Amino acid sequence: MKFMKLWCLFSFCTIQIQGSTHWMVTEGGLIQPRLDSPFELAKPYDLLAFLNQDTRWENIVNLHYSLSKRQQIIRKLWAELKKNTDVTTIFNENDYCVRAGQLHTVDWYTSSLEEGKTRLGTEEFPVRNLNYGDGDIPDCKRISSLTFSMCAFEHLESMKKRENLSASPETSMPENMSPKNSDISDMSVDQFGHWLAGVLKKNSSSWIHYNMASLYWRVRGNAPKAIECSRRAVHYAPREYKDIPLLSMGLILHRSKVSDDAVIVLSAAVDHDVHCPINHFILANAFAVVGDFNSSVKHYDICLKLNPTFSLADKHRNAVLCNAYFMGKMEIVKDTLSKLREELTKYGERESLWMKSQAALLRTMKQTEEYDYRDANKNFDKIAELTGLNIKDVKAEGDKYSLIQYFLDGPTYNENWLKEKGVMIYDSANSLQRLVKHIGRHVNINTENLPPDQELNMADEEILKEIGPIPTFPDLFPDVIKDYSTNTIIEEELEGVKVEKPIEIEPPKAQIKEKKKESPPPKKAAPIDIEENISEYDTGIILYPTTLKISRNTEDFDTDSEWPTNKQCKDHSDIFPENLEAVYQIFLPFENKGIRLKTLLTDKIGVPANVEHELPWHPPTCPNDKEAATFTQKKSQKPQIFSDVIVTKHLREKLLEYVANGDAESVRTMQDAEVGQRIYSAMQMKLAPKWLLYTLSSLYWRVRGNNVNALHCILTASRTVEPRFKDIVLVSLASIYLEMGYFDEALGAAEEAFKLSLYEPSTNFILAELNMIKKHRNTHMFHLKQVIRVEPGFMGGLARSMLYGWSCLFKQVNVLQDIEFGDGEICTQVEPGMSMVCEKDGTNCHLTNIQCYSAQEKESSTLVRMLELKDDNIQGAPVEEMDDGVFDRFQRDMPKERTDRLAHQKNFEAMMKTVGKELKGCGDRGCANIQAEDLELTEEDCTYQHLELGYWLHIISFRELLSDADPKLPSDILSLTPSNKKTPECRLDVDPSKDFFLERFMKVDSEGWEPVLSLMHQFADVFNYYDYVTLGAKIARYMELHPTSWAGAAVAGWWCGAGGRGGCARRCLAAAHARTPTARPPHAARALTALLHIQNKIKDAKEIAYLSLYTKPKSRIESFLVAVSHTYLSEYEPAVWMYRYSLTFDEKFLPAKACLHATMCLMLFGDAAKAKPKED
Repeated sequence: MKFMKLWCLFSFCTIQIQGSTHWMVTEGGLIQPRLDSPFELAKPYDLLAFLNQDTRWENIVNLHYSLSKRQQIIRKLWAELKKNTDVTTIFNENDYCVRAGQLHTVDWYTSSLEEGKTRLGTEEFPVRNLNYGDGDIPDCKRISSLTFSMCAFEHLESMKKRENLSASPETSMPENMSPKNSDISDMSVDQFGHWLAGVLKKNSSSWIHYNMASLYWRVRGNAPKAIECSRRAVHYAPREYKDIPLLSMGLILHRSKVSDDAVIVLSAAVDHDVHCPINHFILANAFAVVGDFNSSVKHYDICLKLNPTFSLADKHRNAVLCNAYFMGKMEIVKDTLSKLREELTKYGERESLWMKSQAALLRTMKQTEEYDYRDANKNFDKIAELTGLNIKDVKAEGDKYSLIQYFLDGPTYNENWLKEKGVMIYDSANSLQRLVKHIGRHVNINTENLPPDQELNMADEEILKEIGPIPTFPDLFPDVIKDYSTNTIIEEELEGVKVEKPIEIEPPKAQIKEKKKESPPPKKAAPIDIEENISEYDTGIILYPTTLKISRNTEDFDTDSEWPTNKQCKDHSDIFPENLEAVYQIFLPFENKGIRLKTLLTDKIGVPANVEHELPWHPPTCPNDKEAATFTQKKSQKPQIFSDVIVTKHLREKLLEYVANGDAESVRTMQDAEVGQRIYSAMQMKLAPKWLLYTLSSLYWRVRGNNVNALHCILTASRTVEPRFKDIVLVSLASIYLEMGYFDEALGAAEEAFKLSLYEPSTNFILAELNMIKKHRNTHMFHLKQVIRVEPGFMGGLARSMLYGWSCLFKQVNVLQDIEFGDGEICTQVEPGMSMVCEKDGTNCHLTNIQCYSAQEKESSTLVRMLELKDDNIQGAPVEEMDDGVFDRFQRDMPKERTDRLAHQKNFEAMMKTVGKELKGCGDRGCANIQAEDLELTEEDCTYQHLELGYWLHIISFRELLSDADPKLPSDILSLTPSNKKTPECRLDVDPSKDFFLERFMKVDSEGWEPVLSLMHQFADVFNYYDYVTLGAKIARYMELHPTSWAGAAVAGWWCGAGGRGGCARRCLAAAHARTPTARPPHAARALTALLHIQNKIKDAKEIAYLSLYTKPKSRIESFLVAVSHTYLSEYEPAVWMYRYSLTFDEKFLPAKACLHATMCLMLFGDAAKAKPKED
């Protein structure tokens, strides 16, 4: 009876227990796995694989649910981003924006050339002599001298460098530049200038005439001369009228884009006359540009109070308030975007672990047939079959997030968009909207029916309560072990999930304060400890010093222009590496820098190499470096899921050599753990400098496959290493970073090492690997060749086999050298990573894929429609035949002397008027009215068209310069000893103000130029000399010996421009232009045009391009350069006309055809087209 009661009690108190069906007992009593079990091992005797199986299974399931929940968070953030970048909706919901109208039509640099004239009566402005003079101009600097004057605000930075100011011309007539009733309205602008020059020579202290002279130069667009006249007007003006010249001076600075200084000057103008509405209006505009919206609105209010009918001030006030509203929205976007990128990074990390866990489980699982566990798609199918989870949908959604991250991390996104503080914020908002829409067209993310934030966080916390532990038993392949070597990633991830609130736009104040308290103090640079005991190991014999002379007459690739031939490729095919894109472990040997370790790890520690070290054995430990710790939370940038790092015997051989004083064979059987103990003993006994022992420890951990510990050691070594040995540490650091997937950090370390030792083979090899990954083909091949020139047998011939492999591959696909296009082919599409033409920040380099259309294709193709614009679908848009004689009369009327400025100016202005009125590239209908449908053109046909423009601009402007100038010039320059001057000096034999062409050369903006690394490298490559500073000194010596050489000046200008020296580039190219023989092409103008484009000074580039066209109007290249300038400025009508004009001289001119296609794409699908308001 008692038994029955107990049985009933336990039957009611049962709980649900999950049992496993993966095991069964045979008739003989043997426990074995079921045949259809996923836990059946391929190697049943493998205990370590067995111990890790269950954990991997749990990881796959838990990470699947974790990724599903994170997808909801990302979709929520994406919805917020779309909402807050919808410019049209934001614009329409704000009353000020609606009142202001189209913000892009507001001119924040508007000026008035009439300011103050109504306050001057005729009695204060006598006009006695209206003689126009003899052609002089009011050059105030020559008329009178003015020493430093605080009242002229000469302490401002822009005033100190006033010769560099640049502003666009203002339009007005003499009657608008002179006081009321002055009776000079019949004068032309030139006559007005001549008259002013005569008046000022008679009375050089007249502030009124100085101010009028300043207005004259503003109309001419010469800011430096205008500011000189304003200085004198301010100096001589009485206090009653001082605000008038101050306003003119402030406007010059404002229009020269130095609005911070303009605010100071304009504030002084307001202080002198607070009742003048125009003073407040211009000051308010300057405040708006610098982003001080409160002060701007304040002065607009005062202006409207003084002049209630001033409608322009009211419009500008509404526009400022509208921009302020957009500023608030952009702060929200900035926060949301930051959280989205963080979530995408975390998602990618987890997805990588998820896929590696799948591969690891399937690798140890018994398969019925041959199975490739590296095939991710097969893995998804198999895991879905085993677990019943919807694996493929989760992965498909994750692929969309990878694409989002690609766009956000790529060249299509500009970090400066969210840094704008002034009225340019509206343009940034439009750019962000276009990017979000562009991503949306490629990535279809469902943002409907998302759960509330609270529900998301609660569910996420429940599912992520356990993910690990990650297996630590080494039963996997080596490239996966290092990723599984620590649980830190998962632990920190779990902690982050429990406290994060990913959907909130603004975190609570308490949370912010808490974060501030926890923030670490700023890091202090660790002092370099030059330890005395380095002398014991330093022999002073450096194998590859910077003074090393390299022979370029030994290797086949240097002596044979056809290398590699097809026969060579066939003969060497057996030595090609199996995986050309693999990454190899690199270490810079201590002996290369003169360090010999000798018996450091044997006799020094008291244990000879043939004696086993006593137990216990300790591994060498290094301090935990904070910088290294941050990388465990950062997503690897490596594109593949599985590592492509090839583990060779090279590192182990080096480690054994250091143990046995070079005799690796004598310690071949020594265990790795004992080697670690020997290093540990040396560290405890302090037998060598700390950095050396830490570097040795890093090598040990790399041999053991633990890159995390290796990174801690090498970063610690980098804190105390002496500068002369620093590249030893930097090469190891770069290699470790690269193995872990941190390419940017690896590149930074490798480039720093390269600066320390140009010829070191290990440094060049790691740079070759990095450029291979970034697809910088030419630079990749250069560094591989440099390795072989210096050390032909590097790493057992690995560099040579890789060079042959890549060279033969490039030869096969015809991209090793410049891409050759077939006759009649028109190449129109460029994608990222395709050209040696790089942007200023070094991105978008190297040409690897251009889409070409054969001329033999049918004539109805989209490309032909764009080239001819004669399709029937373009109704009412007949395009007249191009007249190649349109510029004949300007060429006929061109003065013979360069110094005949007035005649040149008149002829040049007449040419520009013709360009502005008569050039209709798209016929009577106009380019603005052509639709994509008319050309059967889709947006998919147009990708990265700006790269197309940059590529051909580079080809035209630099490639032909030296070959056309003097082929012997590079060798002549290299044969010279360097000058004491580090920068070439180019002499101008004439006053630029008296030479029509030089005056315009010297007007270009030389401020803010930055070095362009890709252009510097190409320049150095032409000379085959890679010490850029010394090369500049050699060019300086050449210019000292040949001061009248136009080719030398052109080369000097190129060197200066590539290195970011704007003033030097401008002066040298001006000198080259002045000395170039008439029969030669205007190479100097072409080079300056390209440099200005690269430095983003587009208007100056257009000016020089037209100047070049003026000198050589019947040239396909000059008209092409003008067309490209128009394209960059979104001036499509003259751009299309100029491309077509260029093609009249050579109908097969590929640059013009390709850039015409790019221009039409930008016109129909570019930023300007998408920002254009739709017509009703």
